[in-house]
Amino acid sequence: MPIITLCTDFGYDDSYIATMKGVILTINPEVTIIDITHNIARHNIAIAAFVVNSYYKYFPKGTIHTVVVDPGVGGRRRDIVLKTKNYIFIGPDNGVFSYILADQAFECYEIKMIHGVSKTFHGRDVFAPASAKLSLKWDRSIIGKRIDNPEKIEIPKPIIKANVITGEVVYIDHFGNLITNIPVEILLKQYDIEDRSITISVKGVKIKGISETYEQCKDNMPCAIINSFNVLEIALNKDSACEKLDVKVGDRVRVYGNRKENN
Repeated sequence: MPIITLCTDFGYDDSYIATMKGVILTINPEVTIIDITHNIARHNIAIAAFVVNSYYKYFPKGTIHTVVVDPGVGGRRRDIVLKTKNYIFIGPDNGVFSYILADQAFECYEIKMIHGVSKTFHGRDVFAPASAKLSLKWDRSIIGKRIDNPEKIEIPKPIIKANVITGEVVYIDHFGNLITNIPVEILLKQYDIEDRSITISVKGVKIKGISETYEQCKDNMPCAIINSFNVLEIALNKDSACEKLDVKVGDRVRVYGNRKENN
């Protein structure tokens, strides 16, 4: 059975999500709809791009990932279908698929405009019907001209200088964990991550060493860990690191310690 995932910033107080599902099921009653989240920070394309990259690859091949975080709805930005080897992505051309575009080969097409489209709800009038029709077949009636330059936002990269890695917080999860853009590969290349003298610094707070599990983190004390995304995370066991440390997305995180001899 075909699968369509939905990721939006619509929240749960209004009928927008249900309306999209109604449109999809009217066109294809056999499709399975999976809600990823509808609590993306409002209008935050960078957060949405990170979240999309965190889940898409765990779905079966052929899944259609529909993303509606669209502050430019009704304006000059395009509505697109992005096709990779294993998946189809549908949403606004505003950079929300930037991680996908940077990571793999793709074909990108503009969705042909449908008559009677609202200027304020392309989720209902464009993305939902396009997703449903493509869950039935590769429908050329909605596929427009090919796009060679889909929009990308800048993906923050860590900076390495001498024995210091400077990154930043790129996402804060429901638990208040601070997820950084410092991948484990860079840490392993620079340091012996079992060295307890490695120091992680954020907002003036210094953390010694990298823990293996949340259980190893002392209560009410921030700790660093390599998380399920294989990046450095700062957490508080049974509490919110975001709230306790007063950290927001974009705040800098520095790691320093003794470099490996081959560096």
